[in-house]
Amino acid sequence: MIEFLKTLRVDLMIACVAVLFSAPVIAAIDLRDYDNDLMRDLEKTVKYFEPDITAKNADAAKEDAQVLLDGFKYTESYFKKKDAADAVEISRKGVKLISDVIASVDGNDFDAAAAAARGAPDLCKSCHDIYKPRLAR
Repeated sequence: MIEFLKTLRVDLMIACVAVLFSAPVIAAIDLRDYDNDLMRDLEKTVKYFEPDITAKNADAAKEDAQVLLDGFKYTESYFKKKDAADAVEISRKGVKLISDVIASVDGNDFDAAAAAARGAPDLCKSCHDIYKPRLAR
């Protein structure tokens, strides 16, 4: 029984360490000056982005894309001032992704546009995991 408890204790300690190292790190940057209205618009828009493309609604897709493109550009500029290189890189990836989607929509390649657009929420989440406080989600 004592051997079992020792093994259990070691397993529990290993599990706790694994959780600590796998949990996302929340950055310690003051975000009170971030444009929260813009963030809400982005969160709403990203939900309609891929469905608008899949429906081959080019006008709505381009409108969505412009909102997201402006948001990624704002976020890149914002985080550049905060010296947050990871967020700047995520924002640049977002600008590229959205630009690629626009080019695909302009070329009437809605399948490629939709496939690329599906990556937008993942980019958003990758930044939120680091910078968006859990209580604000």
